[in-house]
Amino acid sequence: MNRTIIAAALALIITIPAVTQNRDAEIRIAISDSELQLNPLHAYVVTEAQLLTGLHEGLVSYHPLTLDPVPGVAESWSISDDGTVYEFHLRSDARFSNGDPVTAEHVRDTWLALLDLGDDAPYAGLFDIVDGARAYRRGESEDRDDVGIRAPSDDRLEVELTQPAGHFLQMIAHHSFGILHPDMIEREDHNEPENHIGNGPFVLAEVNAERIVMERNERYWGERSVESERIIFVRTDDSVGATDDYFDGEIDWVLGPIDFDAIVDDRDLVVNALFATTFYYLRAEVEPWDDPDIRRALALLIPWDEVRSDEVYFLPTHRLVPDLPGYPEIVGLTERDEEEALSLLEGAGYPAGEGLPDVLIRIPGGFDANRVAELMADAWESVLDISVEIETVPYPDYFDAAGESEVTVGMFSWIGDYSDPLTFLQLWTSDSNLNEVGLTDERYDALVDRSIPLEDSERFEVMAEAEEMLLQSGTIMPVTHTASFNLIDLNTIEGWFPNALDIHPLRYLRKRPQEPAPDLIRFSPGL
Repeated sequence: MNRTIIAAALALIITIPAVTQNRDAEIRIAISDSELQLNPLHAYVVTEAQLLTGLHEGLVSYHPLTLDPVPGVAESWSISDDGTVYEFHLRSDARFSNGDPVTAEHVRDTWLALLDLGDDAPYAGLFDIVDGARAYRRGESEDRDDVGIRAPSDDRLEVELTQPAGHFLQMIAHHSFGILHPDMIEREDHNEPENHIGNGPFVLAEVNAERIVMERNERYWGERSVESERIIFVRTDDSVGATDDYFDGEIDWVLGPIDFDAIVDDRDLVVNALFATTFYYLRAEVEPWDDPDIRRALALLIPWDEVRSDEVYFLPTHRLVPDLPGYPEIVGLTERDEEEALSLLEGAGYPAGEGLPDVLIRIPGGFDANRVAELMADAWESVLDISVEIETVPYPDYFDAAGESEVTVGMFSWIGDYSDPLTFLQLWTSDSNLNEVGLTDERYDALVDRSIPLEDSERFEVMAEAEEMLLQSGTIMPVTHTASFNLIDLNTIEGWFPNALDIHPLRYLRKRPQEPAPDLIRFSPGL
């Protein structure tokens, strides 16, 4: 093999700081109070991903600023000339929190366990680029040896891909590719501190209704670079209380609910655009909604200028994939066109919507979701011979309810798993277990598959063609790109950087030592 990548030569690596006298610092983070899944194979939401940066580590991890892949359990790797075989060299000092060494076989067993879960693991489909993984995940092959993940020795893992994939290293920095101890693979409850074994920079010390506590893992290979002794996640839905606690010095970072009216100094509020989009979708799984002309017709009746009002959204959009350098300008649906909509419906055998089934819009609630759903319902009922029902299912139950077959329209916000259009486009391929739309389109699948081994502008052109297919058919209806809002004093907390995924690896966070305030009055014995 050549194209060897040596960890020491990577310009992306940040300098590991020496241990400071502030080693006993404690960082307190306010998060939204919800059920959290600390098993990386099942974890789905952003808060879970943030917590898991402390408990588990994969072969590579995120650079805290760029999110580029940097060495984790693997200290180096190489790629074959044809770009299809990756060889990872594991650190000799990589350990689980109970002291057991982390081996290549542990990596293989964890990744195969992810595939064994099939549709029960939200991100298992990401591994379809690995040779034999798709067939194994779908139950078409039962032989683990058919999957291109091999452990020739304790310190060496080989991964064979079906074709070159420039996004592969970025992808495996994702939390779902963390490495599990054998005792944890079959364990259902990963939220029990007394039974939890991880390999990340922190260990799970406490979980209850009020807080989640992690303490520094002394067996972590990079232990010298972990300066925080303890991370405390305070669970709350009280935005006023969390914000007051921040300004009172009781909370260092509000990741969860924020009372924006209480913020006096904007320097405490870090706002940045995410690689993320909120969109509505028309399910394409059952008749008659499997007809792209009918989906387009319904989408063309929506008053998009009202839906995407810049008085409502910080970053309104008609695109699914957020801006990326070199990615082509995409043309989505931007205007209401009643004439074309009625023509399409008549051509499909549903003049003025006559004969169409009733429409169910299922949303997670909240002012804006209700606003958009009502605009859609009014637009369709005022023109078409159909009835529209709006149903609210609150989080976290909404995630399961949104994909049920009776749903016609759903809503979703998606933050990319890595900075590449594929993380948005691969969601809707026929084999994706995150395909809530139920779309099955051979042309679309072919475009996405064709784009994977391509490079540079040619790759982006093919991806853009696939995206326009989604948008022009009305299958995916974007409304806004998403911004993140974090309340944090970057003069106090170091190692935290705004980034496109709003992921901040806990390993790098450290509280800057505070200098004592100077005496304002000095007393003299002579006074």
